Amino acid sequence: MPEDEPARRGPLLSFVKGGETKMSAEGKHIVLIEDDADMHAAIKMILEPQGFRITCCSTGPEGLETVRRNPPDLILLDIMLSSPSEGFHLSYEMRQDEALAKIPIIMISAIGDTMGMDFAKELGSDYVQAEMFLEKPLGAAKLQEAVAKVLGGQSKE
Repeated sequence: MPEDEPARRGPLLSFVKGGETKMSAEGKHIVLIEDDADMHAAIKMILEPQGFRITCCSTGPEGLETVRRNPPDLILLDIMLSSPSEGFHLSYEMRQDEALAKIPIIMISAIGDTMGMDFAKELGSDYVQAEMFLEKPLGAAKLQEAVAKVLGGQSKE
């Protein structure tokens, strides 16, 4: 889509004044696996000022290779990548890999709204292997709160 053409899907993220979540990122590394470059830019704009290092990957295979090469503190994972369920398959594969199994995952997608399903109710099941599920579009404060909650008790080893 050309830069001057407006997005047809609505806002990727809604920015909320006030209520900003403060947390110490301490240089924690987050891998974002998301095929939308606008989401890459928006999430970096929200989390980098808090001190997070963000690595963006546009495909599932690229994301999996990146996570295996340099395990992050957190994975932000879109569900609908090259197929409508690729994110589910990636999270399952990561949970089966001993070196990656304990890395927390926050799934981010509009698939629940699109399909009329509440995937948050399935967290921890074989189907939704993640610590949290966030529905798009998501607000900056909601993303910051989710990251803070998931990383809350975690320390860099």
